[in-house]
Amino acid sequence: MSVEFPYLYSSTALMCLMGSIQGALYAVCTVGDWNQWKLGWNVRLLAVAFVGIMGSSLFVFLVSWAVRLKGPLYIAIFNPLGLVLVAVVGSLLHDEKLHLGSIIGGLMIICGVYMVLWGRAKVMKQQTQVDEESNEIVEDEQEHEGTETPPVIILD
Repeated sequence: MSVEFPYLYSSTALMCLMGSIQGALYAVCTVGDWNQWKLGWNVRLLAVAFVGIMGSSLFVFLVSWAVRLKGPLYIAIFNPLGLVLVAVVGSLLHDEKLHLGSIIGGLMIICGVYMVLWGRAKVMKQQTQVDEESNEIVEDEQEHEGTETPPVIILD
């Protein structure tokens, strides 16, 4: 989307608007009691609105920016680390229990991210070696440019 429509703020606003509409439709369908919808005009309403709007907007903007800088691979592999971060922060700040399954899952996510980054670094190293070899071939061709080469005849 950022290639065809390079305006990050507008695309962020559009994605947040569409997510809000989908979330509101889902909430209306699942919560039938209208008393649960009342927040009142107090600090609770301001806090929910601020966190929802600013958090979503900032997250989508940063993801779009990172995709433009590094490509979609890095976003896809670092996105699951958010789950690990939520589990750790939840256990530290909110005194939530950290279960063995959460720990094993977090370790698997971290190992997966490491393996993808290791593989990516290996591919980049091979690619730079190929680029260096092709540069050497071009330089050799430029050195021998003044010498005459015999014509090549191709027979079919």
